[in-house]
Amino acid sequence: MKKIMYLVFALFTFQQVSAQITITASDMPVAGDTLRYSFASPVGSAISPADSGAGHTWNYTLTPIRQAVDTYQTALSVNLLYFLIGPTAYGYKVADSFPLPLPGISIRQVYTFFEKKTGPARYQAQAFAANIAGIPTPINYTQPDVWYFFPLNYMNNDSAAYALSITLPTLGSLKQIGYRKSRVDGWGTITTPFYTTPVNCIRIRSEIHEIDSISLIPIPFPRNTVEYKWLVNGDHYPALWVTSNLTPLGETITSIKYRDNPMPDTTTNNAVHQVYNQISEIKAFPNPAVNGLLTLDLPADWKSFEVEIFDIQAREVAVSRNERELNINSLPAGQYFGRVTSGTNVGYLKFVK
Repeated sequence: MKKIMYLVFALFTFQQVSAQITITASDMPVAGDTLRYSFASPVGSAISPADSGAGHTWNYTLTPIRQAVDTYQTALSVNLLYFLIGPTAYGYKVADSFPLPLPGISIRQVYTFFEKKTGPARYQAQAFAANIAGIPTPINYTQPDVWYFFPLNYMNNDSAAYALSITLPTLGSLKQIGYRKSRVDGWGTITTPFYTTPVNCIRIRSEIHEIDSISLIPIPFPRNTVEYKWLVNGDHYPALWVTSNLTPLGETITSIKYRDNPMPDTTTNNAVHQVYNQISEIKAFPNPAVNGLLTLDLPADWKSFEVEIFDIQAREVAVSRNERELNINSLPAGQYFGRVTSGTNVGYLKFVK
């Protein structure tokens, strides 16, 4: 009897340690997150893309070679003009610059912005934004790139196409079309330098086929990659994220990064931008303005606030304090954006004169 009870206890304990989990939208990043990760060298990592399945144990000893931090910000807090992406969009800087096959144009401060959507529940890349030739330029996907459909459970299969088109000075248009095919191909526990004891996870494999093209160059640039992400509940960043190139000869791992603690004596991109407690859309009426007067629908508890008005080129054209009705008679006809700041709260508006 004691042996039977021991076996029952052991089985129960195993189920508690290694159990199938479900990933939902609540496990995704949120605005204000500063998520640190380390890069490891693909050489000698002992990571095999085929190493997956049900009730699996992943145990990796990884040596960090450098670190970075993804700081998630609302599009509004990155640049005023990114209001055009949407008041709920948020994301992080993916690159300081973006290389192009032709000289003469710069794309810098490159961001990807995301949104959580319903019907169906999903987490998707909503927009690309960057300084293009020195001009802050937001570009919404014509078809968003859906990273995940929720809930994520073992053996789920999903796929979706995406598309993006950008007009570049002197280069014409840059287009990106592709599709993402994903499958939750494993569940179990994972151990890494961050998760020193096994933690329950699922693994999702995403195969990405993309073609980038520039109108002045007749040759398209294909990109075929596979992303493997080990996701856990309650953490907003993959426990492990492996990327490989996909060729007719198979896969070659090109990048390994994982959630991590700060490394001692290392150079890290630690820049953390200010994140406001509340960011909201402010209603302005009548819109278009009538007789040069515009009324702002502000929260009643905003007693002390500042209103900044910008034109479409992001130039500040007017400032006022503690005025809920604005006189904009002096402004030329056109489209404008406004930023209202009250303590650590900020709201945005757009209007036409």
